[in-house]
Amino acid sequence: MLFQYNGGSSPLHRLGPLSKLILVGCFSLLSMAWDSTLHEAALLVVLIAAAWFGAGLTLARQLRAMSFLIGLGIPYFILSILAIREGHIVAAWGPIWITAEGLDIAGALTLRIFVLFLASYIYLSTTDPRDFVQALNLRLRVPYRFAFGISVALTFLPLLEEEGRTIMAARRVRGQEPPRGVRNQLTWWGGYVAAVLVNAVRRVQQTALAMEGKGFGAYADRTYLRMLDRRRSGYVCAVVAVLGTAVLWWSL
Repeated sequence: MLFQYNGGSSPLHRLGPLSKLILVGCFSLLSMAWDSTLHEAALLVVLIAAAWFGAGLTLARQLRAMSFLIGLGIPYFILSILAIREGHIVAAWGPIWITAEGLDIAGALTLRIFVLFLASYIYLSTTDPRDFVQALNLRLRVPYRFAFGISVALTFLPLLEEEGRTIMAARRVRGQEPPRGVRNQLTWWGGYVAAVLVNAVRRVQQTALAMEGKGFGAYADRTYLRMLDRRRSGYVCAVVAVLGTAVLWWSL
C-alpha cells in the first residue's frame, strides 16, 4: 500500500501537519502559476530531493508511486502538443506540425501532474492522520466532526487500495482475466469498479455504526490522548516557504 502514512523520524515527519500543508500549497501554487517546462522540472527535482533526504522516500519508491501516472502523462503530452499550433514549427507531417512553444507548454502541463501528485504523496506519507485532525481542530478551530471525516477519508485510501488488490486476485484465481475488445473490457472493468464501491460502502456503514455506538459527536468538544509539539521549526519553515513563493512569483 503506497498511499498511506509511514511512521519515521525524518525532518518532514517531525514537522507539524499545518506547516507541511503550507509547503504543499506553496509548491502547488508555483506549479499552477508557471507554464515553463524548465520551471516545472526544477520544482519536480526539488520535490524528489525533499522526499529522498527529508522524508526518507527512496527514488525507487517514488518511481513506483508515480508509475501509474506515466500512462496518463504520455497521452496527455501528445494531445497537448497537437492542440497547441502557435509558434515556431520544428517538425511537420502533412496537416500535423509541432511547434517549439507547444513542446514547452505540453512539457510543463505534463510535469505539473507529477509535481502536484508528488507533493501530495509526500504529505500523506509523512503526516499521521490523527495529528492532522488534531491540528485542524485545535489550531484552526475546525469542528472535530468535520476534521474526523477528513481523517476517515485519508484512512480509507489505503484500505480501498488493498480491497482492489484482493478483488483483482480473486478474479484471477477464478480465471476472470480482462477480456479483449473495448466493449468487453469496459464491462469487465465496470464490474471491478462496482465491486470496489460496494466494499467501500460496506466499510463506511461499519465505521458509521462504530462511531454511533461510541457516542461520537455527543459533546461539543473532544479530548485527545496526546498533544502536538509546538516547535518553532514548523513556523519558520512555513514563513520561509510563503516568502520564497512570493519572491519566485514576482521574479519569474
